[in-house]
Amino acid sequence: MHSNLSRYIIVVLTGAILAGFVPRGIRAQQQGFQPSISATALSDRVAIGEIGVIMVKINGGDAKVPQTIPVEGLEVVQSGRESNISIRNGVRTIQMIYSYRFRGNEPGTYTIPPITTEVGGATISTKPFTVTIFERDASAAVDATRPLFAKLDLPKKEFYINELIPFTVTAFVRGRNSLRDISHVTFEHENLITGGFSATNGSGGEIGSTYYSSVAMPSTLFALKPGDFRIGPASIGLRLLDQSSGFGFPSFFSRTVAQEVTTNTVNVTVKPLPDNAPLSFTGGVGSFKLATVASITDVSVGDPISMKFVVTGKGNLQTMEAPVFSVAQTGIWKTYEPSKTLDEERDSDGFSEGVVEFSRVIIPEAKVDAIPPFELSYFDPDKAEYVTLKSDPIPVTIRADNTAAPAIERPGEAAASPAPSGRSLSPASKPTAQHGDFLHIRTASPRWVAAGELGKRGLGFYLVQTLFSVAFFTILGFGAVRWWKSRERREIHTPLSFRKAVKKLPGAGTNRREFFQSVSEALEIWQEENPDAPDKLSEVVDQVSGRCNAILYSGNSQPDAPVSRNEATEFHTILERLLKS
Repeated sequence: MHSNLSRYIIVVLTGAILAGFVPRGIRAQQQGFQPSISATALSDRVAIGEIGVIMVKINGGDAKVPQTIPVEGLEVVQSGRESNISIRNGVRTIQMIYSYRFRGNEPGTYTIPPITTEVGGATISTKPFTVTIFERDASAAVDATRPLFAKLDLPKKEFYINELIPFTVTAFVRGRNSLRDISHVTFEHENLITGGFSATNGSGGEIGSTYYSSVAMPSTLFALKPGDFRIGPASIGLRLLDQSSGFGFPSFFSRTVAQEVTTNTVNVTVKPLPDNAPLSFTGGVGSFKLATVASITDVSVGDPISMKFVVTGKGNLQTMEAPVFSVAQTGIWKTYEPSKTLDEERDSDGFSEGVVEFSRVIIPEAKVDAIPPFELSYFDPDKAEYVTLKSDPIPVTIRADNTAAPAIERPGEAAASPAPSGRSLSPASKPTAQHGDFLHIRTASPRWVAAGELGKRGLGFYLVQTLFSVAFFTILGFGAVRWWKSRERREIHTPLSFRKAVKKLPGAGTNRREFFQSVSEALEIWQEENPDAPDKLSEVVDQVSGRCNAILYSGNSQPDAPVSRNEATEFHTILERLLKS
């Protein structure tokens, strides 16, 4: 396609050159020129959560356009503007281009309403058009035609309330080592509770015939209520290697840029738990084991006993509550609200087992010979049924009062002397150790080291100084080169002629954005230098300029990739023929 277009442009240029130019001289602006406005989407099909672009072009001058376009179900916000000045047959025309970003969260077809504005006293409006928001499934998310994309993977599309589901969000970026960091992952749903994305796993591989760097970020989720839901897309903030930086030293002077990418969506069905839940069911969903320990087994009536429950297994430990007595113990045992300890490091991720601990204080209100069993019921999603765990009775000795309790003598504690009659003695105060009360005494022989000569520097000193000096001046030199290059890019070459612009045009392998910006600037200079060029030749130049703008601003190309040799040769040939004319 590029070769056919190139041949067409060369043929038209050759014809125009043979036909000759109309004598130079800027003519007056044509009377009766009518301003115009148009709006179109660069792509009328955009996946849920992804960003589309709408371009609004106004010919004839600047105008005031709205910052947002109200469309129910879409978010449409102005994101930028630029101006192009063209001179055709001596008539100077200004074209303003406004870009809008739009995003939708529900599939469907949406109508972009007319945009009305005023230019030069005339009221003009765009025509309405439609855009389609569609769902991108997991298989279509992997697209080797895009420079970067992301994928959301769920092992199950149908699960129960509170069932812990592991899932993975993976980001892909074209190029080896081109993905440097993940700044954030946003994955929200009003019906879901999700874990963090702290653990990352970087890798890479070929998709089709293109190598992609990738980072997989696992996490977990569980649903709070039943129903059919669409989850996603997840939004991922990336730090990518800027291929245009480095000045030939990417490993040392590399620079990163921020990008954001969204994943596909997944439709899931959340099923309710069965209604036949036992009384001891406290919300756990998964597969678990129970261990029970009593802090003491020899007490009096009214003394507290701390019960410790350790639950291990795979599943949702966050929604689980403490075990309860198998049979109500009213008037026999008094219980208090339990405490729960669940560390993030020991929580289950759906694949490996986790551990949660509960502590409950119970007090005997009567003499019994055992602590009765406790029960913990949970729902097993693999078996689709409730499972009840039951502890064994724990033998205890309970006395009617605490008078018969044996005295416990602590090791090293001396018996207190009886106080004289009529007097009470306070215990002796215990002295507090002070740092000055201790003196270190050396018991080993000292090790004597000869004192070095002051003021004398050895070979090692000068070697280190030389290495640091070389490193410092090397970094300083590269920094100066980088500053000078950036200064050259920032300069505004107002007196630049078309001939100089063609000579300064970059070659193959240059960043596409830089290359096509240079081509576009050169074409604008040619239009200013040739205001009375034939209409047919001006139309061809406009087509080439439009192609550059599509590459730079459409978002469908790869502006940060290097320009190919064929593309560079094609545009060099076009500009050189214009130069010879």
